[in-house]
Formats: sequence, C-alpha cells, structure tokens
Amino acid sequence: MNVKTSGMSDQRIGFWVLFATISAASMAFVASTSLNVALPAIQVELGARGADLIWIPNAYVLVQASLIVVTGSMGDHYGRNRICLLGIFLFGLASVVCGFSTTTNVMIAGRFAQGIGSAMIVPNSMAICASYFSRKRQGWALGIWSGLTTLTTGAAPYLAGILTDMGFWRSVFFIHIPFGILAVIFIIKYVPESYNKNAPRRMSLSGAALVIAGLAGITFGFIESSSLGFTSPIIFGAIFGGILALAVFFYGERDNKHGILPLRLFKSRNLSAANVIMMLIQGTLGPVILYLPLNLIQIQGYSATATGLAVIPMTLLATICAAAIGPVVDRRGPRLPLMIGTFVLFLGFLSFTSVGTTGGSSEYFSTFFIPAALFGAGLGLSIVPTTAAALGSAPDANAGIASGVHNTMSRGGQVLVVGILGGLAITWFGQLLMDDPYIRSLPPEAQMHLAADAGDLAETSIPDSLSEIEQEGVYQVIREAFTTTYSILMWFGAGAMVICMLLAAFVINNEELKKKRKWQIDNDPDDEAEPALSF
Repeated sequence: MNVKTSGMSDQRIGFWVLFATISAASMAFVASTSLNVALPAIQVELGARGADLIWIPNAYVLVQASLIVVTGSMGDHYGRNRICLLGIFLFGLASVVCGFSTTTNVMIAGRFAQGIGSAMIVPNSMAICASYFSRKRQGWALGIWSGLTTLTTGAAPYLAGILTDMGFWRSVFFIHIPFGILAVIFIIKYVPESYNKNAPRRMSLSGAALVIAGLAGITFGFIESSSLGFTSPIIFGAIFGGILALAVFFYGERDNKHGILPLRLFKSRNLSAANVIMMLIQGTLGPVILYLPLNLIQIQGYSATATGLAVIPMTLLATICAAAIGPVVDRRGPRLPLMIGTFVLFLGFLSFTSVGTTGGSSEYFSTFFIPAALFGAGLGLSIVPTTAAALGSAPDANAGIASGVHNTMSRGGQVLVVGILGGLAITWFGQLLMDDPYIRSLPPEAQMHLAADAGDLAETSIPDSLSEIEQEGVYQVIREAFTTTYSILMWFGAGAMVICMLLAAFVINNEELKKKRKWQIDNDPDDEAEPALSF
C-alpha cells in the first residue's frame, strides 16, 4: 500500500479517491459550461464573429481530443496521479491567460493551453477512479463520479450568469480554480498512485506525434471546412495528412511498436460500441450546450442569470439519474439502462425542435423546461452505462488508455460535430435570413449589409439606414432564422439517438462484463470483501 495511505481503511481511501478525482474532473468540466453563458458578452466586448464563437470552445476540445489518448497512456506508463497533477497546474496557468485576454486570438490560444491541461486531467482522473473500483461497485463509483461532476458542472452556469450580468465575465475563467486546489491537496495526501506495471518504461515519441498530428489534422480540417470549403488545398491537406498519420500509427501499433494504444482492446464489442455511442452523444450534445445560451440570451431575451437558472433542471436530473443508475448497471449490466437513456435523450432533442421564439423567461416552464428536463435525465441515464461498458471491458492495467480512448471518442465527436454543424449552422442561418420575403423587399444596400454580417448569427447588425419599423421587422426575421437553425440542429441530435438505441440493443453485451468481473474475483478473492463506502 502507498505509504501515505498506510493505516487507512479501504473505505476511507475510496472516499478520498472519489473526492479527489471528482474535484479534478470538475475543474475541467466547469471551465467549459461556465464559458457558454459568457459567450454573448465575449462576442460583444471582444467583437467575436460567429466563427470565433465556434473556435473559443472548440480550440479547447480540439487539443483535448488530439492529446487524450497520449495523456491517458502517459498515466498508465508514468503514474496517473503525476500526469493529473501536471494537468491541473497547466490548466490553472492557461485560465489566467484567458481571463486577462483582450482579443479573441489570445483567448483562443489560452483555450488551446487549457485543452492540453484538460487532456491530462480528465482521462487520468477517470482512470484512477475506474482502476480503484475495478473489481467491485465500479458502476456505483462511476455513477457517483458522473453525478457529482455533472452537479458541479451544471451549477457553474448559474454562477457564471450572475457574474456576467454584473459585468465580471472575465472572472468566469477563475471560478474553477478552487476545484483544482482541492484536487491537488487530496491527490498528494491520500490517493494511491496507480499505473500499468507491465507497460514499457518509455513511450514512443514518434507514436505520440502521429496520434497528435492525425487527430489535430482531421479535426482542424472539418472545423475550417465551414469557411474554406472542402476543395481548399489547406482543408484537403489537413484531413488527408491527418488520415495518413493515423494510418501509419495504426500500422506500427499492430505489434505494439509505439506502446500507446493496445489494439486488442477493440476486440471487445462493448468497448467499441460504447465508444461510438459516446461519440454520438457528446457530438450532438455540443450544439445544445453551445447554442442554447445564445438562443436564450440573444433571441429569447433572457438575462445571463436567468439562463444559468434555466439549465438547472437539466443539471439536477442528470446528477440524480447518473447516481441512481450506477447500482442498476452493477446488478443488471449496461444494455437496458443505455437503451432507456438514449430514448429519453431522443425525446429531449425532439421536444427542443418545437420551441421557436417565445415571450421570454416568463414562458420558460411552457417552452424550454420540458426539453431541458428530458435532456438532463437522458444524459444522466446514458453516460454511466456507456462509460461502464467501455472501461469495464478493458484490462485493469490499461485503465488509463481505455479511459483515454473513451474520452477521445467523446471529445473527438464533439469537435467534429460542433465544427461541421457549427459551420453549417452559419450557412443555414444566412440562407434563411436572406431568403425571407421581408428581407428581399428591403433596399439592395440593406440586403448587402445583412448578407455580409450574417456570420455573426443572432448578433447580425441591422442597417441604420432603415426606418424604426423596418428595423423591428428585420429583428423578428433574425430571431426566426436563428430558432429555425436551432431546430434543424436538434433534428440531427434526435437522429443520432436512434442510432445509439440500436447499438445499445443489438451490440452491447452484458455477459462480457460479467465474465471479466468473475475472472477478477477468482484471481483476487480478497476483493470480494471490499467494504461499501459511506458518506
């Protein structure tokens, strides 16, 4: 046993493992959700265009998706605690850069650095948790981990909304720092170090470089394709180069040449299917998280504080459902809970499609409440069984890399879908705006002004040359074009959930997890007596 935990019961160690890993992951997650509420204020103050609104969140996720396999493998090689602590330190420094940035370019650079830190934090915090509880109560532990990280993540927009309404949107980049401080203290003091004892002493730097170049090239190409087009040599070169880099990596990894990604993991149908499901869930979640605050603030007339309150039902239900479904996954396996969760998500997306322009926050309970509640419940019911199916199918020694692969699919899907659908959303909005009969009846110079400015989405400026009545008419068309675009995005999400339901029903296999856990208990009988945790 690690010297710093000698004399402590398994029960107490388990408590601190959960507390520390939840705090570490919350630091990374809070930084994302709190930012979304502040995006409208950032757009106004820093003059960010529609493309910038995609890059500010996506710069973070792009780097995270590119590095997360490598950093998960680094945890297996060199110690998950060490890599997680290094990520927390880097994340804190990058947050300071973002908080004091005066241009969107500096902020995007800071978000890139945050992505590096997050890539070190998220897979290793999850791997520490999954590894410690690998033989018993893993579903329960992951349920608590998911539920409480969801709670802290979901509460952040409310605090961010208050700060933004007070004019302190920059402080949004600092509210997650306390989570990092708590994580550092308790990881150092209580959490036993874990790593793969059989991993090679050194990782292949060439293998790591190929993974980074491959994922970064593909994600960059898809994001920028919305503005440059797929026929651009830059886009073609980025995507083709990324695919080529990954092909070379996988070719070398057949014999474990790089020591990063054991391809045998993908022999598990559960791990493969769960990763695809997670990619689709997180990918379609991206547009909801990105555009919902813009919709509520810029179109529906909510304040930033009211917007933070509006997502609380989503957060609470996600938290409750994630914590409640964990023991069910332990007893019955992930298949049925995952089918139910993705069906509820389908209903959430479907109900979002019918919400158009409203009368503001006074109509919240008759408009956005039910979609938000369904979406939160579905998310909570889906994430835990998906994660349990993926991590529970991998050997304990590969917990870090399995977590890295799982998070890569999650973040990679988010990057690709937000990038692709985000670019398409800008195009759709512009077409809906300019094809509207009222806009076509305006003077040519007004139409040219609107066409040139449509990339700013809901912040499209209205020509001063128009009369007050005409300006009001243009404003209503902008609102309708945005809400229609939002509905189209939600239809994509509903379709993706149908695919997830089918994968859960026909591919996820409960017996695979049962066999692994039986093998673990047979080979380490003492684990059967592991005490339950109490809080």
